[in-house]
Amino acid sequence: MNLLNCSNLFKKIFNRENEGKQNMDDIFRGICENCSIEMPKFDRIVVNPIKADNRTIYPIMDVAFIGNKMQSFKGIEIFPIALVIEEAGEKYAISLTEEEIDPGEFIGMISKK
Repeated sequence: MNLLNCSNLFKKIFNRENEGKQNMDDIFRGICENCSIEMPKFDRIVVNPIKADNRTIYPIMDVAFIGNKMQSFKGIEIFPIALVIEEAGEKYAISLTEEEIDPGEFIGMISKK
């Protein structure tokens, strides 16, 4: 698999081309049937907060890691998906995508930090 196909794989997996029509396992198998690329690993993380005046902004990212069995190829793609903003004792979440979000999910993520 070449790097262009890997980029296409990430686009499809994160629904930028897929729009929810196929699940990730099916997409991955369709593209990587005969290669040594491993199934991507996914995570949702809170990155370091940003202080701005009396606000604290917590960026939330979706991250995909991909590699092969021989450890000679590693790739990562990061997608900013939301911001949690804390000000005057209140917290709220803002989507950075066109998708609806569950604010409680993201606010809960920063509470665990």
